[in-house]
Amino acid sequence: MSWRSLLVAAATLAVLAISVVALRHLLADTQWSAVMTAVRALPTAALAGAAMLTVLSYGILTGFDVVALRLVGRPVPYASVALAAFTSYIFSHNLGFAALTGGAARYRIYRRHGVPLADVGQIMIVAGVTFWLGAVLLLGLSLVLLPSLPPVAHRAISPGFQTAAGLCLLALLAAYMVALGRLGGRAIRLWRWPLRLPTWRMAIVQFALGTGDLLVAASVVFVLLPQPAIMLYPAVLVGYLFAIVTSLLVHAPGGLGVFEVVMIAALPQVDRPGLVAALLAFRLIYYLIPLAIGGLLFVGHELVGLRRPCVDDGVRSFDDHP
Repeated sequence: MSWRSLLVAAATLAVLAISVVALRHLLADTQWSAVMTAVRALPTAALAGAAMLTVLSYGILTGFDVVALRLVGRPVPYASVALAAFTSYIFSHNLGFAALTGGAARYRIYRRHGVPLADVGQIMIVAGVTFWLGAVLLLGLSLVLLPSLPPVAHRAISPGFQTAAGLCLLALLAAYMVALGRLGGRAIRLWRWPLRLPTWRMAIVQFALGTGDLLVAASVVFVLLPQPAIMLYPAVLVGYLFAIVTSLLVHAPGGLGVFEVVMIAALPQVDRPGLVAALLAFRLIYYLIPLAIGGLLFVGHELVGLRRPCVDDGVRSFDDHP
């Protein structure tokens, strides 16, 4: 094992340890029996709503790959796109290290349709950009329009600074769109990898998909909260944005612990046992059940693949086709 791998593993363990300590501190006055009572009190309608929103969220995520495949010029049947997107996202969501977990799942599925490794890499880049476009847009708007909502940051950072930070994020997105107006659709090289830039029209679709997924995913948490009021949704959304971005930046597998710490700290106005119960239900509905389903689907795909030959997946660049 390389030193880099050891450092990544050590950093991940350190983050998990810090998350455990932070959770113990935040939940010091919360009785586990009260949390279990709140779990049993979760309404059936809320659980059903969370399940439907989860299906919608993963459905939107398949659109990330649809856009990416259109950009690289690789026609793949939607059923295979949905399988590749769902399994790759659920593996990376739960296991972390998206390039290894989600990337491997994508390649195993797309290679059967003649998509070479280089294009799978570009698909992953486009999908990642789609997420970050949505996240940065929502964060920028939240910091500008709702500068006092993240209560933890609000204690340390002035609303004026948050507004300025939000405007900077929105300015970066505006500059990105202006650049695409000039360079969109052209082929460039990122180090030694070929990369085709999206057009500004395609970028608008990416914005819609990225923001749509985050809004729906935050709604899964929202409907599970005790007595959710619509006025609480902006706070849930901002907390969710900070929680999911923090989880990705620290590379915690599935955001385990990190996600919960940020959400609990960001929503002090919510009944603590009810909030913990909602987060437990969220992790089960949005992460663990889809992981089980995705694992079964991927195994089924691999078993079928043993009996069917792959389409020729010789490595070609996007310049080999219109």
